[in-house]
Amino acid sequence: MKHILYWMLLFVWVGQVEVEAKINVVTTTTDLAAIVKEIGGEEVSVQAIAKGYQDPHYVQAKPSYMRVMNRADLLVYVGLELEVGWLPLLIQGARNPQIMPGAVGHLDASVGVRRLDVPTGGVDRSMGDVHPEGNPHYWRG
Repeated sequence: MKHILYWMLLFVWVGQVEVEAKINVVTTTTDLAAIVKEIGGEEVSVQAIAKGYQDPHYVQAKPSYMRVMNRADLLVYVGLELEVGWLPLLIQGARNPQIMPGAVGHLDASVGVRRLDVPTGGVDRSMGDVHPEGNPHYWRG
């Protein structure tokens, strides 16, 4: 009887753990975090790296962000080189194989988006905020 009770309690506990487990998602912006929360609902826990008051072009690659990304099941980023100055450093520092480029948990939100304002010819810093792959602010268009 003790063994049956033990196994029943174990199954109940395992069932509760599975129900409570959420998918840990890290996004690069609060805009993407809002989209993920809307889609994932209760099934996801979402944290954005760049806050709404920050310029997503220039985020400092802090060790605290690497720790957050180390525990992520999914990384969702804007793409089109918006985060090129800091996201590769965070991905490398996180040492999380699930979110490395090419992994299932590495999601470029710009894939399939019609690219706007793609410059022709050479691009340099004297041109200002010009992105060689196109305007990464596609969600505002």
